[in-house]
Amino acid sequence: MRQSEIAAALGSSQQAVSIAFQQLAGLVKDTGSGFVASDKPVLLQKWTADYTGPSGQAFGWYNLDPVVEQTERAAEIAALYEVEPLISGDVAADRLAPWKLPAAGKVYVKSPVDLASDGFMPAPLNEATLVTCIPQDPTIWKLLDIGPGSTGTRSPLADAAIVYWDVLHGKDVDSTEAASKLAQSITG
Repeated sequence: MRQSEIAAALGSSQQAVSIAFQQLAGLVKDTGSGFVASDKPVLLQKWTADYTGPSGQAFGWYNLDPVVEQTERAAEIAALYEVEPLISGDVAADRLAPWKLPAAGKVYVKSPVDLASDGFMPAPLNEATLVTCIPQDPTIWKLLDIGPGSTGTRSPLADAAIVYWDVLHGKDVDSTEAASKLAQSITG
């Protein structure tokens, strides 16, 4: 993509994109028809070190159904409320690079969704089988305009880099290894 296309997609200025590319010297190159990542693994590592995460307000939910099913159902319910759900975390990682059995679900939404009338019980975040989150990062949905965010007819996924960040910062014993497998898929 050209700098102007990237700036428009992210709601930024072309000057800000130019400055970012200068800071990424050696990791991106101008092909004449647009910029491409020249060293994707190092670029992902740098982004991970610099990115503070989506943050935001998180709500924990508990349900006895399998994690994938409850995450898909929560995303479907959120879509009915028109809060533009994006699946992330273990469930999205499993769809992007199957390796880890999802232990918890995560769905980004633009505003709160009450799932209590749909078989979910509010739960502390450390006991939740599903987390809905209203992220502070405004680019979560903008990234979908410049990359693949959906697979088939299922609920849309968050950007692969966001999914990677969520899995990498997961608290499961195998989160780091699962993130490594996902990173290979992203940078491959």
